Amino acid sequence: MARYGKKIFLIFILFYFFIVNLVNAQTQEGRLTIKGYIKNTSGLLISGDNSNELLKCENIFELEPHFRFNQNIEFHGIFRAYYDAVFDLEKSGWTDDFRSKEDIRNANANTVSDPIRELYADITWGNLFMRLGKQQVGWGEAIGVKMLDVINPQDMRELNQLDFEDSHIPLWMANFIYYPPVMGTSFQLLLIPDIEPHYFPPAGYPFAPQFVNQFQELEDQGLLNLDRSPNEGKKVPQNLRNMEIGIRWYQNLPYLEYSLNYFYHWSDSPGLYTAYPLYNPDSSMNYDLQYHRFHTLGGSFTRIFDRFFGLEGVSLHGEVAVHLKDRVSYAYTSLFSDPTNPMGIKMAETDSFNYYLALDKFFFINYMVKLQFFQFITLDYKDEFTMDEIENVLSLYIATDYLQERILPDLLWVYQDDGSLWFRGRCKMKFTDYWSFNIGCNLYFEHPYSDQDNVFLEAKYEF
Repeated sequence: MARYGKKIFLIFILFYFFIVNLVNAQTQEGRLTIKGYIKNTSGLLISGDNSNELLKCENIFELEPHFRFNQNIEFHGIFRAYYDAVFDLEKSGWTDDFRSKEDIRNANANTVSDPIRELYADITWGNLFMRLGKQQVGWGEAIGVKMLDVINPQDMRELNQLDFEDSHIPLWMANFIYYPPVMGTSFQLLLIPDIEPHYFPPAGYPFAPQFVNQFQELEDQGLLNLDRSPNEGKKVPQNLRNMEIGIRWYQNLPYLEYSLNYFYHWSDSPGLYTAYPLYNPDSSMNYDLQYHRFHTLGGSFTRIFDRFFGLEGVSLHGEVAVHLKDRVSYAYTSLFSDPTNPMGIKMAETDSFNYYLALDKFFFINYMVKLQFFQFITLDYKDEFTMDEIENVLSLYIATDYLQERILPDLLWVYQDDGSLWFRGRCKMKFTDYWSFNIGCNLYFEHPYSDQDNVFLEAKYEF
């Protein structure tokens, strides 16, 4: 299968050079434009048992055609050829025993390596704007931690190391935005029949969640039969009755902009439930992964201050996300202690109130400093929950540029009240209008992934 991934990647590149001549006339007329890039991103683990082993060697060839049919209709697409060569280059360590190479190595639907990343039509009809097709919609602006960014699921193979727009999994949807005859206002309606959860990497991958590794270990021992896809490969049946619905009102006033948001949607992570029959003749257990539907209400605001506690030009941002009838899992007994539920895991219905506040300001003209505070509050907390009733997260983001935006460094610290700390440092260098390099690191302290510290280098050619 590895050779097929390489062939597809090469065919994609040759296809680009072939169609350039065919579309040249249309491009000159300004109706069709094609841009894209070729990129390699390689990561190296620098801590834990896998220190000095490659984390990834991703190769992406991306085409972004845009066609303007007329002043009211435009078409846009993002197509990718993807291949991760880490399993060709790394012959020992975590890659040696990793059984799901094809799941990581090649292009897969409903991940960031999906060959069709975006494909939509933009239609303008009076005060109504419609975007129909595969796309991503960002409601939140928080950096490093999600709050109101609940529309698109996320590819979790690198946790939150990537910017959210790069780790989002785009969905097929109808996105309607109506602009009333009042300056600075809009009303958005999202209809999403494409129901997809987060993508969690398979067991054995450096950033695989603990529960994924545990389930795989029990399955290997013949103790667990886990039904991951009860609906013909889809976690939730794709029909109009299960459609996700989003509504957003937005208004931009002098010194203040705000939004009111509502989203009726499915969970991005499954819950674990006992199946029938619970036990098989060989004493193995049957469990199902099921998804639930719940409501998210919230909003956001940005307030610009001429002066704020003696500082000039300060912006205050905020987001609120209230989840109603959500579910959490918790361990109420140890493994095999309860014969009626040997995994010892229960699901509880909960409501939660979550908010985010941020202050940002430019210092010395081009140093942007953003201080963020997040709080996640479980409203109907129970003592047996393994999580805290209130989770606090504090983060600091700093970004600047040098040499007329040719060198772009940024730093991010994310600290949780349990003592864990994640640090990300990056520096993008643009040597020409076409070539750029991005170098950086992700370091974890007192963190569940403290053994997954890594450095990375990205080389990118844009056309």
